[in-house]
Amino acid sequence: MMLPLLAAVALGQGSISNQSLRPQYRWVYAQTNLQVAANVDKLIDLMHRAKSDGYNGLVIADTKLQRLRLVPDFYFTNAKRLIDAAKEDRMDLIPAVFPVGYADGMLGNDPNLVEGQPVRNAPFLMHDGFANLVPNPAETLKNGGLEEANGNTIGSMGFQDSPGTSSFVDTQFKHGGNQSLRFSNMTPGSNYRLMQAAPVTPHRQYHLEAWVKTDGVDRPGNFAMRVFDDQMRLLETQDVHIEPTQDWTREEVTFNSADSKVARIYLGLWDGNKGTFWLDDVKLEEMGLVNVIRRDSCPVKVRGEDGTVYAEGVDYATIVDPRMGTVPWPGAYEIFHAPPPIKRLPGSRIKEGEKLLVDFDAALITTDHQVAICLSDPKTYQIEQDEANRNEALFHPRGFFMSHDEIRAGNWDDSCQTHGLDAGALLAENARKSFDAIQEAHPGAEVYVWSDMFDPFHNAHKDYYNFRGDLTGSWKGLPKNVVVVDWYYDARKKDMPFFAGLGHKQILAGYYDHDPTEIRRWLDDAKDVEGVVGVMYTTWVGNYNDLEKFAQAAWGGK
Repeated sequence: MMLPLLAAVALGQGSISNQSLRPQYRWVYAQTNLQVAANVDKLIDLMHRAKSDGYNGLVIADTKLQRLRLVPDFYFTNAKRLIDAAKEDRMDLIPAVFPVGYADGMLGNDPNLVEGQPVRNAPFLMHDGFANLVPNPAETLKNGGLEEANGNTIGSMGFQDSPGTSSFVDTQFKHGGNQSLRFSNMTPGSNYRLMQAAPVTPHRQYHLEAWVKTDGVDRPGNFAMRVFDDQMRLLETQDVHIEPTQDWTREEVTFNSADSKVARIYLGLWDGNKGTFWLDDVKLEEMGLVNVIRRDSCPVKVRGEDGTVYAEGVDYATIVDPRMGTVPWPGAYEIFHAPPPIKRLPGSRIKEGEKLLVDFDAALITTDHQVAICLSDPKTYQIEQDEANRNEALFHPRGFFMSHDEIRAGNWDDSCQTHGLDAGALLAENARKSFDAIQEAHPGAEVYVWSDMFDPFHNAHKDYYNFRGDLTGSWKGLPKNVVVVDWYYDARKKDMPFFAGLGHKQILAGYYDHDPTEIRRWLDDAKDVEGVVGVMYTTWVGNYNDLEKFAQAAWGGK
């Protein structure tokens, strides 16, 4: 066990607003990779610096902690150097575990445990021994090449922002055909987009691409390719990254149509400011077995139009997408690549030229290639237990930090749907089982968790990203002795009393690469909230320049 914290405020004391008192938990959040020796050197230096200013713990967030069985031996040599230094400094090391929403580390153990979305009745045609998807020719974008126009207005579009004022047909620069659409003469705060509603089939997956050229776009992060259903709910949340200046580049997103028959497609720049960009050759197409999931709880079913169910390994070869969850490393997912076909085996009952209907689940990929692990599959909990056991053996920590934050996909695939729970109950079950895994590894260990997915004023509600159902009630899965690490400053006057009312202690995760003195205002607002026992300097970009200023604001520093 690590040495006990030197606490100036007892656990459970209701107020830490007096700057002469130090909160019990004074932590620094550190994202790192302990496999690199130089990173350990930096962490030890950071720890010495933090210790000198009154901090007493580091939360270690390293994706390797989710797959310790796969790391080389020198990883443990590096980690031991950090652990020994922490003992000398009397600093707690708190491993961050179970990032079920940012699950690439966990999925490195088994990429097929990724949360997916169902694809149903996808039509395939057997030809020359291989069956491939037969797309519906009606499910396409009209005038996707942008060749038809009336003046500066592109034909067949639902709308086009500012034709003839900020959007223009351009015959000089084009990717294909005779022309493209150029957006320029931007006015700050305005939008520069093209939109069309296209027919789709429910529960199928689609690929949307567009060719984009830019020149001096100063807000490239505002460019997006968005797809909504017929109720204007987002079907996809994937990011598109353009450069301020780039030659023609293919940008793409993928999405599942869910229960919608319409995909409302928007392309362009929201809240533009300066620069010029061009659009051309926009294409929508249904995808085949891209990122097909293979696990017992998500079966693939192949049948004929007459209802005959064909057997894998007998009528057709085992279906595997070799790039699913493996490129560029295990646990990483491409949004699009060439799909594998279905191969007919000798003696198969499938006839040449036969139409097949295929059911499967495909990996659900959200912002910045983020993926979640399935919250229902029993193997998820086997991985969690193994992760808890190995982190306990490595760190022997006083506690574990459950990284249940920004879980942007869930309750969709076969495993989840047959589980029969709404989103909130499903996440509550996962939180409880995750807590139990920690207690199995280390009875009596303290457990901490991010607030957002259990906060009704933050993410615990319906229509959250690509979660199916209502996340309300997710907090019911947290035992009262779980310490909630609250990071939603804007809702502080609502969520701090909410968690206190449920009996949870709280740590305030401040800074977020912003004003280091803001933590003082947060603590002042917490003066009448029972159980606010700590603060954490939290940076997502490795910026520790304000470490001392944060400490000074939170407890007076040294």
